[in-house]
Amino acid sequence: MTIIQQWMDTYPFYFILVLAIILYELGFSRKLPILKKLATYVLLAIGCIPLTILKVLGLPIIGAMIVAAVILFLARLRRPMNLRDEPSSHE
Repeated sequence: MTIIQQWMDTYPFYFILVLAIILYELGFSRKLPILKKLATYVLLAIGCIPLTILKVLGLPIIGAMIVAAVILFLARLRRPMNLRDEPSSHE
């Protein structure tokens, strides 16, 4: 566990970027053409710079992003079950 903590303290931008990409894919992504997807990821990387600054200042950004990823993952798992349980209004 100390190795992971050491890497998070040494390279916080990369951890925040990876977590931001995971959050985007779990909660907000759509099918996009490749150039629009590339532009989205570039803007996402630019948006991670202020988060990295906040992490360096001592705020628990990485922990909050991990919690958000778990919540979005659980919501994604739950979504198909909700669709199956609801009666169809077409019939």
